[in-house]
Amino acid sequence: MWQKMMDAQYRQPTGLIGRWIGSKMAKQHQPEMLWTIDVLDVQPADHILEIGFGPGIAVEEAARRASNGFVAGIDFSQTMVAAALKRNRGSNVDLRLGDAAQLPFADNAFNKVFSIHSIYFWPDPVAVLAEIHRVLKPDGRLVLTVLPKGKWNPENPELAGTPQCKPYTGDELKRLLAKAGFNDLKVEADTNPNLPSNYSVIGRR
Repeated sequence: MWQKMMDAQYRQPTGLIGRWIGSKMAKQHQPEMLWTIDVLDVQPADHILEIGFGPGIAVEEAARRASNGFVAGIDFSQTMVAAALKRNRGSNVDLRLGDAAQLPFADNAFNKVFSIHSIYFWPDPVAVLAEIHRVLKPDGRLVLTVLPKGKWNPENPELAGTPQCKPYTGDELKRLLAKAGFNDLKVEADTNPNLPSNYSVIGRR
């Protein structure tokens, strides 16, 4: 029961517990946030979207680097939207409450999209990936950063995850991306064994 409740909170943080989780994520996920922004190779004029921005630490860094571009994000937790807006007060980032399977952005709006520790909670990942494909410009890049399935429960990987939280291997993610129309698929992983979440699956539109 406790694990189910915590999975629900990590999926969609709400209330006091949600704010605590957001604060915890902001501290714990700094390494993979910086790793992801580096893998994304943010340039000053980039138009970037983050799916599931949580407390807003990654969009803050992306906006700092894309100083002449545009940075947006979508998250379906009102608690996290409020926290991210507070963190990014005074910035020109466009942070919205919404469903990643129905992105409120035009076709070809972004040249780069990323998501960190979010795909585990998507009920229909191919639907979300298809929406990402739609809003990406031709040759646009998607970076999905995760803790790979084999690292969740190394003693018995098949028992990793819960009904609310589904981990993936790199190969499984590449197959999902291919199904949604992405190509040039590859995995980049940090060689530091102490940073297992510095692991990204990359695709191009």
